Amino acid sequence: MTVPAHRPITLNGWRDRSIAAAPFLGVAALLAINPADDGPTLCPIALITGVACPGCGMTRAASALIRGDVVLALDYHPLIPLVALLLTASWAWFLLRRAGKVGPISNRLVNLVLLGTGVSLVAVWILRAVTGTLPPV
Repeated sequence: MTVPAHRPITLNGWRDRSIAAAPFLGVAALLAINPADDGPTLCPIALITGVACPGCGMTRAASALIRGDVVLALDYHPLIPLVALLLTASWAWFLLRRAGKVGPISNRLVNLVLLGTGVSLVAVWILRAVTGTLPPV
């Protein structure tokens, strides 16, 4: 049995390059544009209902987290560390997968992570609604 040779990461096509560049572009955008409480509301659910959705505050939280203000980030949305971790892990897995270093993730695991994240978002939203700490719309 032969050991496979080290394979460099190959990014073929615009899709691969876009996914590889996305985190850097996202960080650059959040550094260039500082979302504020008094800015326009872009969330369609908040615009229609007048109530913040389970993900409202996440962009402002990500911006604060990138700028190093963890307390403000957690105030905007307490689940920003989880979402940042999942996004970072997904991006790293993509690059490792393209390099042939890891296999595919099972659909069951992906579904469990997505379900757990969704349940967490709704649970935090309910808790914030009950305590009156939903972000401004």
